[in-house]
Amino acid sequence: MKVEDTMSSRYGEDPFAIRDPEETVSRLERFLTTHLEEAGARCLVLGMSGGLDSSVAAALCARAVGGRRVLGITLPENETRNDQAVEDARLVALKHRIGFKLIDITPIVKTSRNALDAKSAKGIPWGNVKARLRAIVLYYYANTEHGLVVGTGDKSEIMLGYFTKFGDGACDILPLADLYKTSVRNLARHLNIPERIRVKASSPELWPGQTAEKELGLSYEKLDRILWGLERWMTPEEIVDETSLKLALVRRVRERWLKSEHKRRPPLALKLGYRTAGDDLRLPRLE
Repeated sequence: MKVEDTMSSRYGEDPFAIRDPEETVSRLERFLTTHLEEAGARCLVLGMSGGLDSSVAAALCARAVGGRRVLGITLPENETRNDQAVEDARLVALKHRIGFKLIDITPIVKTSRNALDAKSAKGIPWGNVKARLRAIVLYYYANTEHGLVVGTGDKSEIMLGYFTKFGDGACDILPLADLYKTSVRNLARHLNIPERIRVKASSPELWPGQTAEKELGLSYEKLDRILWGLERWMTPEEIVDETSLKLALVRRVRERWLKSEHKRRPPLALKLGYRTAGDDLRLPRLE
């Protein structure tokens, strides 16, 4: 039995459908344009992996400010190089007339490995180094081009903490942060993102053969239904009643969500004064 066949009215027919695509896209475009203007920046800079999220984010940036004011950068390296992904990124950039750079970061990766004496390093520690090296490159070009770095993370990844702190999590603006992965796929269809990009397996490409669903242990279809319930403070038992998923699975996702909270917050600071640096000192929007 499919998960969606057991959905009750609490979830509705499809909680991830984009009910009014034109209005959603319009709001996202205004979001990008407004923040570019408020920051006094000239352009938007983002990493383009050839995957779903970065392709959707790139298309939105181009629609918002025009492709000539968007710089898409693809950052392959020998350990995870995927020529098809590079061509997919190039295709999206060409379609939307986005400025496009291909920068092979293999020399930077090799230098970092030698400098860290990490010749046998692998897995998450080494993958995080590569993600942070990518962020260094994006911010270099944002600085030189007087631009803002656009993050490509979606709500599913952010809630799960499925990103590298100060790596792919490093950005100035996050247009997809309130859209679950399933919703991003729906939006991609409206934006005419090529089908092979819409359906390809998501991967941070930090080590060979890595895919998000394999690493997380279940499909985004199931993950998003769990996260949707957690967002509304449903208990694991309530989510199970609504979805017919296994209780142990729901509890595991909930535990990951809670334990990754530190990745979604600014660094903690001890309160000693009237208003503490961080959320306590956020300024209202200036007119």
